[in-house]
Amino acid sequence: MPVSEVKTIIIGSGISGLSSAHFLAKKTDDFLLLEAKNKLGGILQTVKEDNFICENGPNTLLLNNEAIIELVKDCGLWEDVIYPSKLTSQNRYVLNHNEITNIPLDIKSFIKSPLISAKAKFRMLAEPFFKKHNKDVTVLNFITKRFGREFHDKLIEPFLTGVYAGDTNKMSAKYTLKLLWELEQNYGSVLIGLIKRKNKKIKSFNLPNGINELISKVSKNIENNILLNCPVLKIEKNKNHYKVITNKQIFVCEKIISAVPAYALERFVWDEQLVKVLQNVVYNPIDVFHYGLSKKHIHNLKKGFGILTKPSDNKNFLGILFSSQIFSHVSPHDTELYTVLVGGERQKELCFKESRELNKIIFNELKDLINYKGEILYSNHYRWTNGIPQYNLDQGMIIKEINKFESNNQNFHITGNFFDGISVSDCVKKAKIKANLIYNN
Repeated sequence: MPVSEVKTIIIGSGISGLSSAHFLAKKTDDFLLLEAKNKLGGILQTVKEDNFICENGPNTLLLNNEAIIELVKDCGLWEDVIYPSKLTSQNRYVLNHNEITNIPLDIKSFIKSPLISAKAKFRMLAEPFFKKHNKDVTVLNFITKRFGREFHDKLIEPFLTGVYAGDTNKMSAKYTLKLLWELEQNYGSVLIGLIKRKNKKIKSFNLPNGINELISKVSKNIENNILLNCPVLKIEKNKNHYKVITNKQIFVCEKIISAVPAYALERFVWDEQLVKVLQNVVYNPIDVFHYGLSKKHIHNLKKGFGILTKPSDNKNFLGILFSSQIFSHVSPHDTELYTVLVGGERQKELCFKESRELNKIIFNELKDLINYKGEILYSNHYRWTNGIPQYNLDQGMIIKEINKFESNNQNFHITGNFFDGISVSDCVKKAKIKANLIYNN
C-alpha cells in the first residue's frame, strides 16, 4: 500500500471538518481532508426537486458567533443570506388539547396564555428563593425545582424535543440548558439573571439554494485538498507522528483533526479509555418528512415557525416546521412546505417502520391538524439512523476524557457536534479554534 506524507490530516467532511479545513487553508496548503463517502456535507443535506427546497438536516443556521459570520463572508455568501419572516419569530406553537396554541414569548402574553395554569404561574415567582445547584442534574430536575413540573411539561420539554429529540429525565441541565445553567450559577436565580442580562438578538438564516450551498462554496475553495471514498480504517501513533491507514493508502502526518461522529472515531482510534467513553455517546434516530401542499386546500393555515409536541399529546411526530412560512423561497408561491420530524428518544420504534406505512401515519396527523383537503403535491423522506447526539448526564465526563486524550496526544484534536455545542454555528466556532491550534503548534 502506497505511503504519503502530509503535515495535517482532517477526517470527516461535515461542517466541522470542512470548516476546520477552510480556516486552516487561510494559513497553509499542507493538509488533506479525508471523507469516507462519495459526497460532502455530513448532516447538512439539501434536496431540490420540483421547485421545492428541502433540508434533510438543520433547517436554519445561527449567526451567533464571529466564526460563522467569517465563514459565510469568506464564501462570498453574505449578500445572499436570507432571514426568516418576522411572523416566524412572533408565532411559535405547541399543542394544547389538540389545538394549535401560541407559545407565550413575553410577560404579557405569558400572563394571558391558556397553556399554563394560574397556580403554575404563581409557582414560578418563587424561583429566586431556591438555592442554585452545586452539581449537574437532569433537565427535568432542574426545571421542576426552579419553575415547577407544569412549566417543564408544557413548555421546556416540547422545546428541547425540537432541538435534541431526547429525554429530559436523562439530559444534562448544565450542557443542554447552558444559558439557564450559567444564569443560575452566576446570579443564584434564572429570573434575576434574565433581568440583569443584556438581551442579544440572534439571527438565523438560510441561503437561496438551501444550506448545502454553504457546503458547496467551502468545498470548492479547498477541492484540491479533499479525498473522497477514503474511509479511515486505523490510526497508529509513533512518537510525534501519526499513521493514518485508509482503504487506499497510508498517510504519515504530524497533526490530526478528527471531525467525525463519536461512533466513527471509536472504530479507528487506539486509546481504549477514549473508545470506552465514545461508546457512551447516544445518537437518537430521526425520520424527516417533507410535504408540499396546495395552499388553497389548507383550511387551518397558521402563520409562524412551527408546532412542537409533548408526550401527553399522543402524536406520532415530535414537531412540524412551517418551512415555507419561515423562508418563502423554499416552495412555489401557491404552495406550503411542511417539514415533520419523527422518532427521537420518545418514539424510537417509529424509525424502524417501513417508509410507506410511516408516511401514511404522519401525513394523516398533519392533514388533520391543518385541515387539508387536497392531494400531496410533493413529498420527501430521509431516515437518520444515528441522528442527534444526546447531551446526557455523562456529558461532563465525555468532555473531560476528550481533553485528557488531547493533552496526552500532541496535535491530535477532536471536534464535532457530540460535545460542547450541538448547533452548526457551534461546530464552526470549534473548528476555527482547532485550526488555529493546529497551525500555531
